[in-house]
Amino acid sequence: MKKLSLRNIALLISLAILVLVGLQLYQSVQLYHQKSDAYSKRIENTLSSLVIKHEKASDFRNYAPIFGQEFRTQYKSALIEEFQNLFPVEESVSITDTIIVEQGEAQNYYYIFGKSFDSLSGVTATHSVLVKDMNDGNAMKYASSTKDSLDIAAQLDRRVKTQLFSKSKFVNQKMIDIFRNISSQTPQQRIDLAFLDTVIQNVLRQANINSDYTYAITDKNGEIIPFPAYTDKYDLKLAQKHTYIARLFPGNVFDADLFLNIHFNEMNVELFSEMWLTLLVSILLISLVITSFIVLFKTILKQKRLSEVKNDFINNMTHEFKTPISTISLACEALTDKDMMASNPDAVLPFVGMISDENKRLGNLVERILQSAVIDKGEIKLKREALDLNEIVSKVVGKAKLRLDAKHGEFKLHLAPGSIPFTGDHVHTTNIISNLVDNAIKYSKDQASITITTEKTDNYIRVSVADTGIGIKAEHLDKVFDKLYRVPTGNLHDVKGFGLGLSYVKAIADLEGWQVNAESTFGKGSTFTITINK
Repeated sequence: MKKLSLRNIALLISLAILVLVGLQLYQSVQLYHQKSDAYSKRIENTLSSLVIKHEKASDFRNYAPIFGQEFRTQYKSALIEEFQNLFPVEESVSITDTIIVEQGEAQNYYYIFGKSFDSLSGVTATHSVLVKDMNDGNAMKYASSTKDSLDIAAQLDRRVKTQLFSKSKFVNQKMIDIFRNISSQTPQQRIDLAFLDTVIQNVLRQANINSDYTYAITDKNGEIIPFPAYTDKYDLKLAQKHTYIARLFPGNVFDADLFLNIHFNEMNVELFSEMWLTLLVSILLISLVITSFIVLFKTILKQKRLSEVKNDFINNMTHEFKTPISTISLACEALTDKDMMASNPDAVLPFVGMISDENKRLGNLVERILQSAVIDKGEIKLKREALDLNEIVSKVVGKAKLRLDAKHGEFKLHLAPGSIPFTGDHVHTTNIISNLVDNAIKYSKDQASITITTEKTDNYIRVSVADTGIGIKAEHLDKVFDKLYRVPTGNLHDVKGFGLGLSYVKAIADLEGWQVNAESTFGKGSTFTITINK
């Protein structure tokens, strides 16, 4: 796949993901604003209801004495005083509460009984009146008197009607006194914070608004009014954001400059708690799309990489097989030359040896490819036995010495004293050390120096192969153990191989539970180390 096409695909998919993410974010923001507006509207309606309920409750508390037992006692005393004025001589007046059922309903009445005796005239007069309790304009229900006191009874009847009008005057005066007292109060005297706090809690709970809140009372200039005692919710430094304001006494023109400010501290938490399911679905959808894109892009890159590896493998295999095939072909032509064979029969021996060597080389190449296939399928079986690391290293060096001598190089061995026993597969262990040595020889220049070191500790044993060859660039170092990977050299094929050697080393080390790592400085050489834990 061309780089341009791959880049275009990546750009298109990235653009599609960005559009999708942007759309999801836009919808989430819109949903947040809708929820926020609805929540704010609900709070505003609740706040309007709150201040109305608070005002009504405050008025009831202020005017409750008019409707309480204390007022009833005061009013009864006033009635006794008024009726005693009706009797100029030896009078007595009593007032008692009574209940009369009228049309199936119980009604409260005052029963007023008066008695007087005039010693000069010898006239005794009694009079009784039923007065409906408090709110009845027709105060006198009925009256009765003795036949000896008709004049006084008539006088009493007229004066009772007149005096009972003082009831409304008495009530009005009480209300005026209370109103005058309220009007002269300061906000600190007028407002009961504990009572207000209770009203706020109850109203918010009824409206199912569970956000934590603080509040404050402000004047017309927006200044927070201090109080001598505060509740836990009263805040002298109220934040402006998420704060709602309403007139504290909407029906009272004299308290029009007092405002209730409520700030909700966790409004966003409340909103997101209502949106969490929608947000979760959006996040999962975006994550799924992004993950799919990453997997798709990695798959495309992997396929591209496999295509490149396949082409490199074919090219390398062609070059690797071409040389022995050509050599064998030349040897066969020489063997079929009758003139040469007739003149010099002994000349056949070098050609036979050449054919044998190249045939072994082809066999080794095929064996490496087959080993790679076996490892990929996971069918390789290790035959573990007791081994000596120094012994294996010495044998590998002995076989590779001739090849290094051809480059006028030398081996430098730094082996730990004595034997280094360990458990492993003899064939595969020998092969992986041999592969490391072969790589060191292949990638070293003439007069190369290859150092092999073994060491032994209480916790591990280690073997390292260091060369002074061409080295590996940092960007390729972490890929050298990948199957079929060869460090790019352009169109040059001066170093033979399939890129299977180091991948084989890594695969066997993983199967054995060993660690293998590479260190390299470009232009100075590389060091490969195998660590075997005890």
